[in-house]
Amino acid sequence: MPEFPLAELTLNELSWRQRDLRLTQLYDWPEPTFRHESGLVMVWQYDDVKEVLEAARPEISNANSLDPLVGYPRIMATPGAIPPFLRHLVPLPAKATANLADEDLHKSVWDAMAGPTGHFTVAADARPAREQEVHGHFAAELDRFPAQGRLDVTALSIAFAARVTGSAVGLQPADWPRVAVWSGAQSGLLGRKQRGRELVDAVEGLGQLFSVSARTVRGADGERTFASRLQQSGIPHRVAVSAMANSLAAGVHTIAGTIQQGVQRLLDNPDRSWWSALKDPAGARRVASRIVQLDPGLVAWKRRITKPVTLSSGTRLEKGQVLALFAGANRDPKAFGDPYDLDSRGKLPLTFGFGRHVCPGKQLANLAIEVFLQDLHAAAPDAKLVDTPGTRGRDLLFSGADVTIVV
Repeated sequence: MPEFPLAELTLNELSWRQRDLRLTQLYDWPEPTFRHESGLVMVWQYDDVKEVLEAARPEISNANSLDPLVGYPRIMATPGAIPPFLRHLVPLPAKATANLADEDLHKSVWDAMAGPTGHFTVAADARPAREQEVHGHFAAELDRFPAQGRLDVTALSIAFAARVTGSAVGLQPADWPRVAVWSGAQSGLLGRKQRGRELVDAVEGLGQLFSVSARTVRGADGERTFASRLQQSGIPHRVAVSAMANSLAAGVHTIAGTIQQGVQRLLDNPDRSWWSALKDPAGARRVASRIVQLDPGLVAWKRRITKPVTLSSGTRLEKGQVLALFAGANRDPKAFGDPYDLDSRGKLPLTFGFGRHVCPGKQLANLAIEVFLQDLHAAAPDAKLVDTPGTRGRDLLFSGADVTIVV
């Protein structure tokens, strides 16, 4: 039997061409699941991923979604990690959105974030103003980069995503640059097998994230900030803090990683028709939508099977942790005619989850990615990729790319 396409490598280590190849090869695997060396069981077929992400059946739990990949015992066995853990993360943060089981409380939090009038909702009548604001974030961050003929798109995308996210949740501007560090701490704990100094730094960063979130929630005023909206919705303080922290952490890597991989695809492809389509708003929206499908910065999410279950497709899952690989599901030939054709149709991509646990920041993230790609094209329509040799670390959940362009 050939080797499983993602047995030894994660998507974060691959170029866009390699990702396309290996994610397509998943559908040649004779079984619908694969037990990864991490202990997580991978699923990638569209219907299976959709059902697992929705977690509507009692046998499928979302309680482990934000648990560190190395586990809490490993953190407490790392001497340097204990002080920041005790200082910032005890008692353990409350569950808020991705891992909250209380249905009524979950709905209250989600409505405050993404309901019809939710804080992250981009309503049709409000879109022009939100779009203009995001264009302003791109321009402000681009001005910080020296005009020397080259542009580090990876660094720019991270700074931009941190600014968009920090502004959206109401952090003070002085804190915006630190959002990327805090986000990296949480994403590292979720998707990497960290040890030693790396683990200590991640725990410290995560602790700072929750401490700043707590101060922001405590300082909420009567204005329509995210923190005040959570308070006005009757969300308990500890849950509101977690909702704030989770929003900050999720926003940066989801937006920045998608941009990085998308730009790599757009500029490395000899057929630059997708890149050229960014010159008008309608084209930018089509391209961004496809990039979000094919090149998400968050490629998979965790669930726990509480007792053996047979999914609607017939796939059998035993008790334990499952990794729902939506980057693979978004290429399922049964769900999408040709995902590499900009005009092809298919089912709803699962990049932002499905059902009651769909990402509450979905609309804002989509807008940010669309604006960045459109503005980057406007700033450097003839951009070319610069070869950036090097390797990226293994990561089961998050993915990105090192991208530098000649402008």
